[in-house]
Amino acid sequence: MKTKLLNREKISSFFDSIRGKGKIIIATRRMGNKIYFSMVDSWDQVDSDYIQSTLSVKAALFPRWESLLKFSANRELIQVSAAEIPDKEIVIFGLHPCDVSAFAYLTNFFMDSIPDTNVQKRRAGITLITLSCKEGDDACFCTSVGLGPGHVQGSDLVLTEINDGNFYTEIITPRGEELVTQAKDLFQDSAVIDKTPFLAEIPLKFDLPPLKEKLIQNYNNPEWIRQSFPCLGCGACAFVCPTCTCFDIQDDGNAQSGERLRCWDSCGLSLFTLHASGHNPRPVQSYRWRQRIMHKFVYAENDDNGSGSCVGCGRCIRVCPAQMSIVEHMQNFAEVK
Repeated sequence: MKTKLLNREKISSFFDSIRGKGKIIIATRRMGNKIYFSMVDSWDQVDSDYIQSTLSVKAALFPRWESLLKFSANRELIQVSAAEIPDKEIVIFGLHPCDVSAFAYLTNFFMDSIPDTNVQKRRAGITLITLSCKEGDDACFCTSVGLGPGHVQGSDLVLTEINDGNFYTEIITPRGEELVTQAKDLFQDSAVIDKTPFLAEIPLKFDLPPLKEKLIQNYNNPEWIRQSFPCLGCGACAFVCPTCTCFDIQDDGNAQSGERLRCWDSCGLSLFTLHASGHNPRPVQSYRWRQRIMHKFVYAENDDNGSGSCVGCGRCIRVCPAQMSIVEHMQNFAEVK
């Protein structure tokens, strides 16, 4: 791994060098008092001093809704055409290590067994420039799921702000090296440094390995019912989660033409598991809450990023209208005898 230094005063020039190659840049942008990922045209639109964005950048890989195919029919002919995914070179700038790990999870999920061609084509054109976390808040718990504020795996380029006004730059992949090479005059050589003093301190909030076994052993524990009482079943936690992959398929149109859509869904919603027969294997919210926790920490495994399908970003905690905390619930199960 190569390392460089990029002065803060030159970061706008680095941004311009990326734009100059015709790439689309998605970065964090402040809208009111919230941070969102959106397309940006200049460095002055970017807010890099943030703890967490309201939504993840998941939609760049797995859109909220997308057309899978279009169809038309008349008395002589039925025509079906697959949706076209345009070739785009996208650089996502400034995502935090938790979101990079989420990208790795999503990629593995959709590319395993039968590859999803839509996701495959989008991922091929995406480069990830990560900003290490220099601050956290009470909702952050990445260290509890095996990650950390300076995690590099899954990134192409990692920038860590250090106290002399420079960004310590770790070049992880050939894609990252290409971006640095095309702006090589902006970077200085650097020895490998210990970046720990410049990273946020995220305390360990639960010990996950033994807790996994405890969750399995307590599958029928009444604690699930107690935890689920405040849950409104609104699905907000799923829609801000960077790793949730549940989706629904809907056909929109009429007998003559239409399209088949894939759109985000949530296992926390009561209709998600409702069978055509009327039977629902998860008829109450405690069953659905248990499914969410078990999937995040037990069922899903991701060898690439060292965690399951939870990366500790804390978005679900921040957005929950009932103030439910996945961390508190994990801590409660740690105390179950």
